[in-house]
Amino acid sequence: MAGSKGPFEPTGFTILYKELGTISVDELAHALWEDIQVLKDIYNVRYVRAPRLKIFVTDEHGDQIKVRRPGGGYVHYMYTNHFRPACKDYDL
Repeated sequence: MAGSKGPFEPTGFTILYKELGTISVDELAHALWEDIQVLKDIYNVRYVRAPRLKIFVTDEHGDQIKVRRPGGGYVHYMYTNHFRPACKDYDL
């Protein structure tokens, strides 16, 4: 086929949590930490770029709810406040 670039190859790596159903944020944190350890120990993943986490916020019954800012109004994204020292880029 003209213009074909070959078979589709997915980019990135996806971990699915759908089968867990409605879980608490603490349970999610534990699952994420355990899966990060698996990525390191079993799959030998050492670095990542531009990671993303998309969650569907619910109440304890699984009904979707909107996230509100502390001062009111809805918010649908959050940038991380994680600080990475610049010296890590230069092996200082």
